[in-house]
Amino acid sequence: MDIRTPIPTNGGDWLARFGEAWKAQTDALKQKFGEGVEEVRLPPGYPTDVPVVYVRKGALIDVLRYLRSEPGFEYGFLADITATDEMSDPRFEVVYNLLSHSRLSRIRVKTRVRDSEEVPSATGLWAAANWAEREIFDMFGIRFAGHPDLRRILMDERWVGHPLRKDYPLKGYQIFTEPEEIKPELLGGSRPSAPHLELPSGITVEHDPDDLWSDSRMIVNIGPTHPAMHGALRMAAKLNGETIEDAYCSFGFTHRAKEKLGENRTYHQWIVYTDRLNYCSALVNNVTYAMAVEKLMGVEVPERAVWIRMIVSELARITDHLVCVGINAVDLGAFSYFLYGFHQREEAYTLIEKLCGARLTTSYTRIGGLMQDAPEGFEKEVKAWVNRTRKVVDEMDELLTGNKIWHQRTIGVGIFNKEDCLNFSYSGPNARAAGVDIDLRRDQPCMFYKNVEFDVPIAQNGDVFDRYAVRLEEIRQSLNIIAQCADRMKKGPIWSEDKRVRIPDKDVVFNTMEGLIHHFKFFMTGFEVPEGEVYSGFEAANGELGFYIVSKGAPRAHRMRIRGPSVYHYQGLTPMVRGEKIADMIAALGSINIIAGELDR
Repeated sequence: MDIRTPIPTNGGDWLARFGEAWKAQTDALKQKFGEGVEEVRLPPGYPTDVPVVYVRKGALIDVLRYLRSEPGFEYGFLADITATDEMSDPRFEVVYNLLSHSRLSRIRVKTRVRDSEEVPSATGLWAAANWAEREIFDMFGIRFAGHPDLRRILMDERWVGHPLRKDYPLKGYQIFTEPEEIKPELLGGSRPSAPHLELPSGITVEHDPDDLWSDSRMIVNIGPTHPAMHGALRMAAKLNGETIEDAYCSFGFTHRAKEKLGENRTYHQWIVYTDRLNYCSALVNNVTYAMAVEKLMGVEVPERAVWIRMIVSELARITDHLVCVGINAVDLGAFSYFLYGFHQREEAYTLIEKLCGARLTTSYTRIGGLMQDAPEGFEKEVKAWVNRTRKVVDEMDELLTGNKIWHQRTIGVGIFNKEDCLNFSYSGPNARAAGVDIDLRRDQPCMFYKNVEFDVPIAQNGDVFDRYAVRLEEIRQSLNIIAQCADRMKKGPIWSEDKRVRIPDKDVVFNTMEGLIHHFKFFMTGFEVPEGEVYSGFEAANGELGFYIVSKGAPRAHRMRIRGPSVYHYQGLTPMVRGEKIADMIAALGSINIIAGELDR
């Protein structure tokens, strides 16, 4: 079989149809690199997960380069880099999850490394690897040879230890009373080499050793306590007047420790933490996480539950986009625009509240189903809201899209072209605004997305205006999806009958000893997930949201990795705004919609 054949990753008879294609790929790798490829494993979740290729450290970069661009492979999109602590020898595994846009398939590459060894850096292949490798260094202590800026990214530079190592205590607090200082070398500055400056008249004036430049340039902290910053994040900018000559971005101010908690809470207990990732679209986080665990366990979800999950995911996408375009407009002075979408967003929260009793942090999904069924008449209410919202979106479009001032502030501002997006692992509307034609709902469909009709809006310029226009059209497409889902919903169960994940009904708990024991064990010790690993990605509001879970057969994950799109988008902000004005940086930041909850994992 031609190894260029697209390999979908949505289950079904995938193994029977495409197993030969994977074999052709792995055989080609072994033939090309010989002993550089140690082994190829099919995870227990195969074919719902992808093959894992173990590579020797010495051949790692060559293999990644080959996979990135060789015809027939073309895994040019770096979905994520992370690591696992195996507590053995070699102690760590560094994990590369790759996606081929052209073939719509994924592959996972791993390399084993001992505690004192270095791994070659992949920053020469993808700029996106920069922050990912810094995070691995920060959390695990693994060093990357050839990395241009290997230092901590989440923790304070003075921090002792590496929090995601298995021997690091869950409550290993460290308190620092003095703030970190800005390092001028990160902004192209340096301390004066001489103690004084010679003036033309021959008079010498002592130079302040704390001064960074001898001209009008200065460093300005934009955030974290600044009204234009979208959460607890900061840009330290080197300014020449109002022009940003250079900058670096930092985060890690809230220390949420979600991945560490994900390895110290049961799979059921950790559902509530997913709400706090992108809190503007919490339901998408709930659904994506539940699907990851279900994929690992082989749990089938009832049809009605799937339709409801699709409705809430698209509701969350719409509320997220309304916040993004509305606040982006407010940042640039168009305050009234935000009020148009405000009422529709509040009505959407009311619909969500009828499902689960919460509006923002929902915790609505369960492994294998939902917290509870939709109320009677929910479908009609949803369709009525869809009809009202379509009219409001048309008004919003008419109000702002053709506005001359809006054009002046957004067109040609914050440009990130297609090559930049692929280099920095941009996904979602930010990538589609630059011509990257991929939407995981269409291209790697899960749930029932292959059974509904919707368009994927694509732009070409990759500027602030195009990112706004793509999101506005995506709201319309999500409304179409919701209406179709509401039409197709039928009565039926909303929870799998798989006894591993099914919480017993209250009458069973109250009236039978078996039910009481099952209930007690479920909430106190959790349910065991079979040994294996899985990466499950979904088209969230801001792009690819993924969960990489490694199970050792226990009620808690051995490794719980969150691939949040905001991390990769924020990394690209510095090259995006270099040479722009401060006001343009504010426009660019709002247009890529950074959510701090995804940054501080």
